[in-house]
Amino acid sequence: MPYLGGEETVRELRRALSNPHIQTDHLRYRNTIHRVIRLMSQGVDVSGLFSEMVKACATGDIVQKKLVYVFLCSYASVNPELSLLVINTLRKDCSDPNPMVRSLALRNMCNLRLPGLCEYVEQPLTAGLKDKAACVRRVAVLGWAKIHALLPNTEIDAAVVNELYGLLRDPDPVVMVNCLRALEEILEEEGGVAINKPIAHHLLNRLKECDVWGQSEVLSVLQRYRPRSEDELFDILSLLDPALLSHHVPIMAATLRLFLSLCSMLPAVCVSALERARGPLLAAAGSSSRELRYAALCHIQLLLRSEPGLMGEHYKRFYCGYAEPPYIKQSKIQVLVELVNDDNVAVVLDELKGYCTDVNTETSQAAINAIGSIGRSYDDRCLGILTGLLELKQEHITSAI
Repeated sequence: MPYLGGEETVRELRRALSNPHIQTDHLRYRNTIHRVIRLMSQGVDVSGLFSEMVKACATGDIVQKKLVYVFLCSYASVNPELSLLVINTLRKDCSDPNPMVRSLALRNMCNLRLPGLCEYVEQPLTAGLKDKAACVRRVAVLGWAKIHALLPNTEIDAAVVNELYGLLRDPDPVVMVNCLRALEEILEEEGGVAINKPIAHHLLNRLKECDVWGQSEVLSVLQRYRPRSEDELFDILSLLDPALLSHHVPIMAATLRLFLSLCSMLPAVCVSALERARGPLLAAAGSSSRELRYAALCHIQLLLRSEPGLMGEHYKRFYCGYAEPPYIKQSKIQVLVELVNDDNVAVVLDELKGYCTDVNTETSQAAINAIGSIGRSYDDRCLGILTGLLELKQEHITSAI
């Protein structure tokens, strides 16, 4: 028998799941289900236990329900006929007094991902949009997006779309953001959710209630709204102002993008917004998170193309650290090229010269290319450095020079 299990193990588990003595002992029964899930996660085919696991989901134990639903969603496509039995149990759970059970049932009903079962899912999802519990409404909203993804050629009922638009004013901010995401996907062919003045100002006024990713979603959707007057424009900018200084980089970046989009005809306002965002960007470029640091450096490179003097006095913040990964070093080198001026050219070239002998070949060549780029404006200084490096007689250095 294989180490992870085999047919004998599956037969043993089937006997255990069918044993009345184990079924009456909730702890032993749950532990048996745990074994099934563990084997499934290790790659053992336990699809033969589908019937027994369907029976196991008829319980009031939420932990056991979660475990069983994980199994059923994984193997529903293998047993589409038996999945009808699961639907009946899930529809029953959608009427459970416990909102956690209702939301769990709705979520897993959509996660079965079987087109033939969609007709059974629509009624519980419609009811879920009007549920008193916010956790159920959150799941129901995203459930309609999942149905649309599963059947992209089927048009969602207009009444459902109207209900989703109504839920943009839901008191729960997560429901509101989920509605935006669902409408964006459902109405993709029509250009996404329609943003008019009442919706735009409602979203802006509730921006602070959302979490980081919720705010980013709202700010992204607001990109397509255009104010009707200059007074309205400055009202919107006032509402966005606190988000521009957010210490969360995704929010700050999304706000800055919206600022620049709205003020494309007001260059003075754009420059002011860029200057205000400089501090958070520099902080992100020095973050302990490599991913965040790299994203901030990419943003800075883009901004320097439109506003070259934005980071001029902070060029030392872009010196490379010894332990930094090559992709971050190369991004910093590119930023340093943009920040060179008459006052700092000697210092920057001296720093870049040190990177030319980096142990990473690509970083070394990026530094040499950077010196070559600077040489278009300061040829005498750069030629001296490059000819001096030829004496090292390193093949990758010589070829780059």
